[in-house]
Amino acid sequence: MHRLLIFIVLLASSALGVRAADGEAAARKRIAVLDFDSAMTQGGISSPFFQMAAPNMGKAAADMIIARLVKAGEVSVIERAALDKVIAEQNLSNSDRTDAMTAARIGRVLGVDGIVLGTITKWDYDDKVTGGGARLGGLAGSSTKLKHDIKARVEVTARLVSPETAEVLSVAQGTGEIVRKGVKIDMRDSSHAGIMAMGGASNNPVMSESLDQAVVQLAGELGKNFPKLPRYIPTVSGLVADVNDSGRLVLNVGSKDGVKNGDRLQVWRVGKEIRDPATQRVLMRDDVLLGDAMVSAVNEASSIAQYKGAEKVNVGDIVKTAQKQP
Repeated sequence: MHRLLIFIVLLASSALGVRAADGEAAARKRIAVLDFDSAMTQGGISSPFFQMAAPNMGKAAADMIIARLVKAGEVSVIERAALDKVIAEQNLSNSDRTDAMTAARIGRVLGVDGIVLGTITKWDYDDKVTGGGARLGGLAGSSTKLKHDIKARVEVTARLVSPETAEVLSVAQGTGEIVRKGVKIDMRDSSHAGIMAMGGASNNPVMSESLDQAVVQLAGELGKNFPKLPRYIPTVSGLVADVNDSGRLVLNVGSKDGVKNGDRLQVWRVGKEIRDPATQRVLMRDDVLLGDAMVSAVNEASSIAQYKGAEKVNVGDIVKTAQKQP
C-alpha cells in the first residue's frame, strides 16, 4: 500500500510538471529572426568577394542568434522552414525583408509577438607581417615562417519590430574583437597558408570567432527587451462559409489571416445599419452576438471551428476575434 501511494504521488508530480512546462512554453513570447542584412555592401565596399559573401554572412549571423535564443529558453523561436515558407509565399526579395513594414507583415502571418531584423555593420580584418623566420635553404630569400599581428572586428545591430504596428520597439548591438599578436605562420603548412588566403572571409576561424562574440553580446541585449514585448493578438474578421447540425463551422479565414488552432472567435449576425440622416454615411451597425466558436483546425485559406451558442448560425454570419482570449 505504501509503495502504491508513493507511485501515485510521483505520477501526480510528473503530470503537474508536464502541465507547468506546457504553461511556461505558452507564456514565452514568440519571435521570428530574419536573415541579417549587410551594410558593408552599401557602405563603399564593392569588391566581388564581399558582394557574394554578404548573404552567407547574414544567414550565419541569424542562425547563431537563433541558436543562442533557443538555448536561453526565454522565448519561442519560429523554425526557419516556417519562416522561409512564408517569405516564398509572399514573394519577397532579400532587400524587402530589411523593411520594417514588410517584416511586420511576415510577423502577422506567422502570429509572432516580435521580429528581429539584424544588420552586420562592420566586418574588419587586418593582418600585418611583423617578422620573418628561417629562410629557404638557409639563404637570403623568401621566409617560410612569418609572424603576424591579426585583428578581426565584427559589429552587429538588431531591431525588435512589432508585427502589429511595424514600430521599432528596441535596438540592440553586439561587438566581437579578436587580437592575436606574433602569430607564427609556416607557409609550408597548407592549413596556415589557407588561413592567410581566406583573409576576411566568413569561414576564416578568427572572423568566425569575432562574429560569435558579437552574437553572444547581441543576444544578451535582445534578451533584456523580450519581457517588455507586448503580446500580439491578431484581429480576425471573416465569414461563416458552411455550418452543420453539430455546430461545426467552416470559416473563410485561415493562417494567412492570423487564425491559429485554439483561437476563440465570436460569431455575429449583421444587424441594422444606422446612418447619418444628413450624409447617409454609416455611423455604426447594430450587429447581434450569437455565441463563441473555438478553432480546431487551420489551413492557409480556411479554418474549422466548433460553435457554442443558443442562436442558430447561418452561412454569411460574421466571425471576429473575441475581445478577451482565454
